[in-house]
Amino acid sequence: VAHMLFRWILKGLIVSFLLKTTLSLNPDDPNVCSHWESYAVTVQESYAHPFDQIYYTRCTDILNWFKCTRHRISYKTAYRRGLRTMYRRRSQCCPGYYESGDYCIPLCTEECVHGRCVSPDTCHCEPGWGGTDCSSG
Repeated sequence: VAHMLFRWILKGLIVSFLLKTTLSLNPDDPNVCSHWESYAVTVQESYAHPFDQIYYTRCTDILNWFKCTRHRISYKTAYRRGLRTMYRRRSQCCPGYYESGDYCIPLCTEECVHGRCVSPDTCHCEPGWGGTDCSSG
């Protein structure tokens, strides 16, 4: 029992390591699933920044030498950092499969003793062997 538990833990570690690798999966592999994911990108964007522009006009104010102060809102181009949400299609192995190179390989919970794993938790036994894990002769 301890030996089987050790193998199960080892398989789990191997699978988690393989899932974290970022190799490109073969899109023709029928065991590759994909989904859309969003991610944020920092961009520099321009905008119209308002400011108070002071100017002078001729007027009837004799104390200011016939010059009056006026204000108007003007705009100048300024820049700021912003976040933009982008989307990308992400490929991953379908449930029950793990990544190996650029293919998705089926995962069998029990080791196929005298056979090979052909789909999730399904062993194809060598001639003369049977059972769920191909251990019965």
